[in-house]
Amino acid sequence: MNLPLRLDHGFFLLMAAGILIFTVVASPSSWYLYPPLLVLLGIVLHVTRGWKDRVFYILCAGQPLVIALSAAQGWAGLFIMWMLAGIVLATLGMLVSGRDWQSYAAFCGATLVIAAGIDASNHVLLPLVIIGGLTSLFVAVQTIREYQFRKRYTGANP
Repeated sequence: MNLPLRLDHGFFLLMAAGILIFTVVASPSSWYLYPPLLVLLGIVLHVTRGWKDRVFYILCAGQPLVIALSAAQGWAGLFIMWMLAGIVLATLGMLVSGRDWQSYAAFCGATLVIAAGIDASNHVLLPLVIIGGLTSLFVAVQTIREYQFRKRYTGANP
């Protein structure tokens, strides 16, 4: 029986290849953690195929792997986070059109810029304050725009 390769399986295989390459090249002292955590994620991907809340379990099974690799090397953890996000998006059916892939690429690019800022500053506080400030500014602008939209087109009190 020839089973088709699904998109989430492709991301999982890329994740496994990335872990293998990182382990061979960097040879971290915590290398023994990666195979069991990867197997755990694979088991969860297989067991939860028909479950409605599958994404929650995939995220719970994948985060220890992201944390373990990030503790060894931040860029490896970032790559694993991208692959885990790809698995989640593929599971939700959110990587169908070209626009979806562009959004995923924008997410990867934005997190790459944030990680590069954290790596360059050699500290987490300053980039975190900048990201928090920009997020607060964005939320404030969106709230004001929503208020203006409601007031103008519905006449309702917000």
